[in-house]
Amino acid sequence: MSLLVVATYPVSGGPVLSGQVRSEGGVLHVGEIPVPESQGTSAMLGAACAVSDYLGTPAPHALIAGDIGRGDGTRAVYAKLIQTVQELQPGVVAFHYMQPVMALMRKAVCDLEGVSPQPLLVADAGGMYAAKAAGVADRFELMTPDVGEVGFLADPDVTHPAYVSHYLFGTKGFDPPELIRLASQKGGSARVLLVKGKMDHISTQGEVVGTVEHPDVSALEAIGGTGDTLTGLAAGFMAAGFPTVDAALCACRANRHAGLRMQATPAMRASDLVAALPEVFAEHLCGWGGACAAV
Repeated sequence: MSLLVVATYPVSGGPVLSGQVRSEGGVLHVGEIPVPESQGTSAMLGAACAVSDYLGTPAPHALIAGDIGRGDGTRAVYAKLIQTVQELQPGVVAFHYMQPVMALMRKAVCDLEGVSPQPLLVADAGGMYAAKAAGVADRFELMTPDVGEVGFLADPDVTHPAYVSHYLFGTKGFDPPELIRLASQKGGSARVLLVKGKMDHISTQGEVVGTVEHPDVSALEAIGGTGDTLTGLAAGFMAAGFPTVDAALCACRANRHAGLRMQATPAMRASDLVAALPEVFAEHLCGWGGACAAV
């Protein structure tokens, strides 16, 4: 299978870029065009590339455009989405940093259900907000919320994570397994959730099926983009043929071990974590739940 990442990058009026992603001299390119470094889209793409490079699977394809919050880039990538999917026939489509435009997400999901073969859908960040608010979260295979965002998925009456920001601070009522159950019960959840936190929780249809808490590299919390690398890892493993739960578990472990290997400090960047991933894969991947047998 292959991976299509649908997202934006933080440049006003930046053109739509569509092509395979590669790393050259530490700089990501979509086709022949360098991608502006950011904590979000470039971190996610870099991690997905690390997976495909190591496993020898097809490089991820990016469909991205510049957007600084006005929604122009988001609308531009949605306009090209179905044509791109029909041409590429990706096995996985991941929606990432985008403006959460509910109508566009709803239409995209409906259109994707008419594509053959039908891809597995992944969402994080604005893509996840739009899917939940549009009422199509349950059509996704994987979502990767953090501890605040899972409260958003669990509450059918809120349209943005800001309304449940108290969960970020572990206040009364913060119970990840219960919020995961509620999100599934109320239709705000993908089939599989990877809830990022001090302890990562992986669930299927509302039931926690695995947790990852070691190694505990607290400095990763201060490095922007390390949640995005986690999503890129999971989507990359899914595109390589890993079952979704296995992909999520391997992603959690790889992200943490990369943080340990790079001796993470708050001054570092997500790109430093991506650079550490090949050594982590070489040392650990085969031992993580029979991961090598999945490719």
